[in-house]
Amino acid sequence: MDNRAPSYATSRSRRTHRKSRRGCGNCKTRRVKCDETEPACNNCLRHSVTCDYGQQPSHTISSMSDTRADPRQKPQQKQTTDFAFITSSQSEFAVPKRARRETSFNKTPPLPASAPETAVAPRPFQFTVTDMAMFHNCFSAEDLKHHMPDELVRLGFSVHYVLRLLLAVSGFHMKRKPSRSNINVHQFSEPDVDFGAEAERHLGIAIQEVATTTPQLNQANSHSLYIASIFIFICSLAKGPQHGEYLAFRDDGDMPSLYLFLGVRSILEATNKLGTSEGLSQLHSSTSQESPSESEALSQHITTSPFYKLDNHNFLESCSYWKPLNDLQSLMNSTFNPSDDCYHKYKSVFESLCSSYDAIMGAHDSPGPDLWPLVFSWLYTLPDLLVHDMQKKHPVALLLMSFFSVLLNELDSVWFITGWSRHIVCGVNDNLDDYHRNFLTWPLHKLGLV
Repeated sequence: MDNRAPSYATSRSRRTHRKSRRGCGNCKTRRVKCDETEPACNNCLRHSVTCDYGQQPSHTISSMSDTRADPRQKPQQKQTTDFAFITSSQSEFAVPKRARRETSFNKTPPLPASAPETAVAPRPFQFTVTDMAMFHNCFSAEDLKHHMPDELVRLGFSVHYVLRLLLAVSGFHMKRKPSRSNINVHQFSEPDVDFGAEAERHLGIAIQEVATTTPQLNQANSHSLYIASIFIFICSLAKGPQHGEYLAFRDDGDMPSLYLFLGVRSILEATNKLGTSEGLSQLHSSTSQESPSESEALSQHITTSPFYKLDNHNFLESCSYWKPLNDLQSLMNSTFNPSDDCYHKYKSVFESLCSSYDAIMGAHDSPGPDLWPLVFSWLYTLPDLLVHDMQKKHPVALLLMSFFSVLLNELDSVWFITGWSRHIVCGVNDNLDDYHRNFLTWPLHKLGLV
């Protein structure tokens, strides 16, 4: 008789293996065999996780055997360890992230709070041929080259949103006034180039970068944000009059361009609280032609003007604007209650408008640097109540804006203001009823719209 075991018995025999309870925590959790290789087992090395095999205390086995020996003894609380549990049998299995060793050159020290401002753009500024043409136009066009000081250009090279705004202004100039540009747009090297679209692209990127930087306003970036706010407002005018946009109000109820101009005031007020930075004072002195003595004389002239007191209009009877302004004042007195706070604010705005008329009308030969603060100071000092009422198309507020447009028309020869005064008055006329439209007769005649 053959004593050999049958073949099926041999194939079903179980292989013997050494039992061990000293495996690492990862292998125990996954219920796989640990090869107990020191200092880290091969399973943990294959999955790029931290192996705790060499960190287990020597009394672990004895404590486990003691717990098994006496079932009445409460098991000790298991210490929590941050294991990287990875299993391919679970439905939520995800590919593990490889551990990376941190080196010293990857650690970037934090920038100090007073570090000088650098370019905000996360990517390098890459000039295209169209950008080069717009940059060249900044210093070759007669309308632009006298308003681009070297300090402004140097600031643009270090702060990208300032450079983008310079290109945007130049692009809008080439779009609206191609005859004044030294570059022949029709024979440009790139076919079908749209300088207006390129200007819009630079303006959109610059506005996003300015909006990101404004909450972090400090002395280091105050001068660049101040200059950026001015050029953003100029770009809104440089696009040209747009249908439904009338500087102080819009047909769709959205924020008008006047809010961009008031943003200049907000940034300047915040900068004054921080203290005037050196860069701001240099740029402001380079772009402004008005001296402190001229500013003080202008302020004294306005406050001491006979027209500043509304009770004395005798000397203005010969002026063409006295009668329409007097009618506007009568409308204001009949619309508001003199005891209301809004009446006093409207009265103050009206007095400022009358003073601007007294200082501007017939007091100059051509638009010069002295005329700019006389015209835009009225917009700059508008209270929030008037700005809100203009946006809501209050009749008296719209009429005040139409009379201001007559003063704005004195700067109509400036390329980015051309056409805005007539456009605003036409918008006011479309939003007034028949009764209030009677007070608009003089501005319409003055601007040649009747």
